[in-house]
Amino acid sequence: MKRSVTVQPQSEVFMRDASEWSTGLCHCCSDGDQSCWCFLCISCQTVKLRGQCLCLPLLDMCSVIHPIAMTLRATTRERYSIQGSFCVDCLLSTFCCPCVYCQVHREHQHRQLPSMLGDIVQRK
Repeated sequence: MKRSVTVQPQSEVFMRDASEWSTGLCHCCSDGDQSCWCFLCISCQTVKLRGQCLCLPLLDMCSVIHPIAMTLRATTRERYSIQGSFCVDCLLSTFCCPCVYCQVHREHQHRQLPSMLGDIVQRK
């Protein structure tokens, strides 16, 4: 006896709600950390949180367009489903690079999610 399939299995689609940044772009000194006075320190800490090489912020200092800041902002926005666009990320990283690094750093601290498998293992 043959059975026919009357309903095909459907894949589940989960829609993540778009959210906002936890702090504004210009709130660099609101948390009282070194972001007020040491751009290089905060930029190195930010890339370290993402598991990247500490020398990456030096690339941003050597160019007019800041590809590392732009990529960090875009990937952070995508990871946490934050509203925005790549065009805005590009403009902000070009004209407000220190503020972008500070905002991304604060966002990672606010969300407190591990960025690498090593972070998950260490927390246990």
